[in-house]
Amino acid sequence: MNLRTLRLFAVNPGWGWKREWALPLALFLTLRLVASALGYVLASGPDPEPLASGPVYTAADSLLHPDRFSHLFVNVWERWDTGWYLKIAALGYDPADGTASFSPLYPWLTGALGRLTGDYLLSALLISNLAALAVFILLYEAARAEGLTGEQPAFAVLFLGFFPSAFFLFAAYTDSLFLAFALGVWLAARQGKWLLAGLLGGLATLTRLQGALLTPVLVLLWLKETAGFSQLQPATWRRSLATLRAPSWLATLLPALAFAGWIIFLRAAGLGSVPATLAEHWGIRTVAPWTGVWLFIERLFTDRLYFIDFVNLAVLAGVLVLLVLGLRRVDPALSLYAWLSLAVFFMRGTPPHLLDSFNRYLLALFPAFLVLAKVRSRPLRLALWVVSFGLQTLLLIGFLDWRWIA
Repeated sequence: MNLRTLRLFAVNPGWGWKREWALPLALFLTLRLVASALGYVLASGPDPEPLASGPVYTAADSLLHPDRFSHLFVNVWERWDTGWYLKIAALGYDPADGTASFSPLYPWLTGALGRLTGDYLLSALLISNLAALAVFILLYEAARAEGLTGEQPAFAVLFLGFFPSAFFLFAAYTDSLFLAFALGVWLAARQGKWLLAGLLGGLATLTRLQGALLTPVLVLLWLKETAGFSQLQPATWRRSLATLRAPSWLATLLPALAFAGWIIFLRAAGLGSVPATLAEHWGIRTVAPWTGVWLFIERLFTDRLYFIDFVNLAVLAGVLVLLVLGLRRVDPALSLYAWLSLAVFFMRGTPPHLLDSFNRYLLALFPAFLVLAKVRSRPLRLALWVVSFGLQTLLLIGFLDWRWIA
């Protein structure tokens, strides 16, 4: 391959690196350096008191490397759910310890890479960070596919990167991997690559079970793109039914099939069910979304509120405004994805906090960032970035210091 071919590969948007991806890459590197620097500073001081313990964390702690580099840059990220993913990656699921409430793909990938590298936590972080870079690039492409022009695709990426809980994209959590798959599903479907979209949707579901919601989203997209389905008219229905002869619609079912397959596997392996595990080990009762909303309203007026509760309330209120605006400003299938996801979040009817982990869960609602990208006021954009990133820095420090953030 000669120099001219390499240069074409670097700039050709069809089959190589795009110049426009320089901003997502720069943002990724900047945020990663900031997170590492904060981790280094905190790890250089006294070790914080862990706020979670038990056999799972004991098993996860035994996997950590004791050398100086690992202590300063790797082990400082072993917080909260990370311990559960490490335990599953190294030792598998156990019906007695509550691990069945965690989806399998991320710990399976971590386990496979960890056995190669010899460092499970470093492997988990590598997977998350590569997925985070993919998320920034794919969101940029999704913004362009949805008609955002000029600097707007870059703004969408910046709003995601500065979101208060965006540091979870770099942590040993599933957020970046799930979001990368979800964005990949959307882009593949918009290009008519239904099998690829379905497969990515299946992988998203095995990363977080809410990925099953991608089946109705894909069905709606398939009907629009293949059958021209846009309104409830008899002719449209007849045309839609006629197109079922094309096998591509079957791919839209793959996320739901992945969900069903994992549920069946849990029962066959004697691991129980996710709702039962959440209730037994986490004290979280799975309820209908409308019941979850009502229970939230009750807690809002009866429970004592903490700092993180006010953060979750503010973030949820902002995202709700964006989703309402998005009903007229983004593709209906995107709105369907966002509102269905929000409904699933409210199915955790009895969380230990007012809106347990909502600031992190809302990262998955990428249509909100497409709406934000259309903000025309430069001072407003700058103000939102400064406030949001300031809050992100504060939450990240709390997370690394073993505080409950999400």
